[in-house]
Amino acid sequence: MITIEELKEKLVYGCKVLAFEGQSDIIWGHVSCRLPGADTFLMKSAYLGLEEASANNIISVDLEGNKIEGEAKLHSEVPIHSEIYKMHPRINCVVHTHPSNAVAFSSLGKELLPVGHEACLFSSGLPVYSDTTDLIREKTRGYDLAKCLGDNNAILMRNHGIVTVGTTVGEAVMTAILLEKACYMYLLALQFGGPKYWTDPEEAKIKKNKIYGEPGSGKLDIAFDYYVRQVKKLKNNS
Repeated sequence: MITIEELKEKLVYGCKVLAFEGQSDIIWGHVSCRLPGADTFLMKSAYLGLEEASANNIISVDLEGNKIEGEAKLHSEVPIHSEIYKMHPRINCVVHTHPSNAVAFSSLGKELLPVGHEACLFSSGLPVYSDTTDLIREKTRGYDLAKCLGDNNAILMRNHGIVTVGTTVGEAVMTAILLEKACYMYLLALQFGGPKYWTDPEEAKIKKNKIYGEPGSGKLDIAFDYYVRQVKKLKNNS
């Protein structure tokens, strides 16, 4: 079984990989992961950028959103994480970021068509949370967001950001990266009059499984490990 120290390292690299891919938003945005066999989760602390995450500023939180260990400040949007973990036992990692292309796409009120491979990952559905564009600081709003997420791997928060989830840190982080790429691809097509062709829905589901695998298959974790290697190279060369 993975140790707390190993899980903290995974979480730290999850944050750094997201920053590497341009999803850092100054000090906003957060990632968490559930502790195996416990009603608690680890979370990046507030007031720091994703690229600044370290084992020293990871805090422990219970499913009611209360900090139980760590000196650093807790993010005010902790209900995004706590309510998702309470409602969905299958989920072990939650990502919330504000990537530019996904936020822009969320304002269009359009379906994310599979122009390229990336959007096939969301062929089972990409819900949109539109009750508010404000911060999710209340448990009631966190609950509504978790309910809107359903059995999907991601949700758009209109004019706000994204939430992606996974059975591992790698799955949730890669889902965030691929969602941003899928939105970019669609917005790029719009600049040239909009897509005329896209992958058939049934073929998209087949491609999803072939390329990205089912939750827990490890395919997205392999892709995540690639990004971890790139982040480590940057660190070693600095």
